[in-house]
Amino acid sequence: MIITINENIRIWKEFNPIELSWDDNLFNSSDTKRNLARLGFNKERIAIKNRWFDVLTPSELVRKRNKNDGYYRVVYIQINMENGEYYIGKANRPKWSELKRYQGTGLKFVSKFKRNKDQFARYYIAACETAEETEQLEASIVDKDLLSDEKCLNLVVGGGGTTKHPSIAETSEKKREFMKNHPEQFKPMLEASKNAFQSGDTPALRARSGRIKEVMSEEKYREMSRKRIAKWKEENPKEYAEARRKNHEKIKTPECQAKRKASLKKWVKKNPEKYKAWQEKVISSRTSQKANEKREASLKEWNDKHPQKAKANTQKRAKAAAAKTSKEVCMIDLQLGEILKIFPSQHAAAKWLVDNGKAKNMNCVSSISSVCLRKPCTTGYGYRKKAYGYDWRFTSEIEAKE
Repeated sequence: MIITINENIRIWKEFNPIELSWDDNLFNSSDTKRNLARLGFNKERIAIKNRWFDVLTPSELVRKRNKNDGYYRVVYIQINMENGEYYIGKANRPKWSELKRYQGTGLKFVSKFKRNKDQFARYYIAACETAEETEQLEASIVDKDLLSDEKCLNLVVGGGGTTKHPSIAETSEKKREFMKNHPEQFKPMLEASKNAFQSGDTPALRARSGRIKEVMSEEKYREMSRKRIAKWKEENPKEYAEARRKNHEKIKTPECQAKRKASLKKWVKKNPEKYKAWQEKVISSRTSQKANEKREASLKEWNDKHPQKAKANTQKRAKAAAAKTSKEVCMIDLQLGEILKIFPSQHAAAKWLVDNGKAKNMNCVSSISSVCLRKPCTTGYGYRKKAYGYDWRFTSEIEAKE
């Protein structure tokens, strides 16, 4: 009896299982093979692209175990009996329990197997002596022609992954090349992913993002990410500099700033204790001796490279500080108590005194300040009431009294 699964896969059974189920008496025949078939030992063969393989039973596999190292080295096929999809793989395991537990590692197959585990049936089609033999046999079965079958769940040609372990970059490039050459196999998956991400804020998308964040927050994966980024920065300095520049430009946009502020505000509201701890950590890191030394060294280096800009920044800071701390000063007649002049600052008043010959130098600003602040006299009698023939008062104090 031959069961056709699809164009490339067929299964031959020595006895028809339906006919065997019709027999009322288990041992009503002298045919030993038929009696064994009724007990579940119905001989089977599988054809893959017209190439026939004998299906190995568990007892046959145990006998074919490698006597030197005790390993089971087999090639198997997983068949979905409902829709005809199949996956061909190899396994090299030291224990029978591990071999039974191992189902396959193909990304496409694993995704399908997790959703429809009950629909798949596994058949061991060959046992080999060495790992190299399993690779060669798998490579001879899973070729480019087989991968072109839409029912095949293998993503790459067989024969790799045991004697020579490819790097992550080589494996990624191999998968990427295959996806480029066979876009029709991945089109439905890509369309589904695209629709999921463009569908807006959905519970499924939120759940997926939550799972990713939960996994990637583990220290193991954070360390892996740090190493990958450091390696990429070292190998691609120009691309890294360009990425940093674009990132800075994007962060400065009003839309991005508003989004970041809203996100931070929301997080602070939900996590007040964490925010408080984070603030203390930031303050301590910014004010530590190491941070101050690093900041001073960086500022000095920048000043040495940009002297003109450094000078302009110094003048700008001085003006800002003066504008912030300076107060308007009124020059008042001692006899009449009338305001004669108003100066924007004490320095401006001192300059007027020097220009008009009433003071010798700008040190007179200290005398004006003493009168404004009503500092005690050095003689110990009251406070200073005049300087250079005038009374001096802050404009803000005069307005407050009025």
